[in-house]
Amino acid sequence: MALARPLSYVAPMTALTTHRPLVLAAVMAANFMIAIEATIVSTAMPQIVAQLGGLELYSWVFAAFLLTQTATTVVFGKLSDLKGRKAVILSGIAIFLVGSILCGFAWSMPSLIVFRLIQGVGAGAVQPVAMTIVGDLYSVHERGKIQGWLASVWAISAVIGPLVGGLIIQYWTWAWIFWMNLPIGLLASAGFWFYLHEKRSDVGGRIDHVTPASSPSPSPR
Repeated sequence: MALARPLSYVAPMTALTTHRPLVLAAVMAANFMIAIEATIVSTAMPQIVAQLGGLELYSWVFAAFLLTQTATTVVFGKLSDLKGRKAVILSGIAIFLVGSILCGFAWSMPSLIVFRLIQGVGAGAVQPVAMTIVGDLYSVHERGKIQGWLASVWAISAVIGPLVGGLIIQYWTWAWIFWMNLPIGLLASAGFWFYLHEKRSDVGGRIDHVTPASSPSPSPR
């Protein structure tokens, strides 16, 4: 049975209204900003703990980010159907950058954890909506190649993240592992702002908060 489209359906974006290569570059930049955060922070954590203290809270720096990222992914995915991909991904990048700036100014381990929660909210908007934009822009037979490009972003981030983190720790303060997201995020935002164009219906809708929680679990086969 075919699934019904959302009440406020976002029409697929095409090459006639959107500059696909430039939008893809913005998607890759946004994904790179999220991906490198996972590896570069782990490199800097010993110095962060040495300065801020709170060794017993070490794991929460990573858990806080993943917690809000996971919790908000579905919410932002639905919001992108209701409000449009462009508005949601720009908001996600803005939230992530605000969290990054605050992380660089953290004065204690608990404050860093709180700011990492904010970063996670931004990541929860950027990742799913970026993938949705790719699905809107490219046909099924094109997506295999595009997925390869996107996968390369994560592979490169895993390789250069520790190296970049080590260089930053050696020559600058650890705050720059968070502040380095600013130019990347601004470039990605510019790409979406100027080159991503979408057609949306004006029909309203709402987010169903009850159905996901009340739906019965599928019975095992």
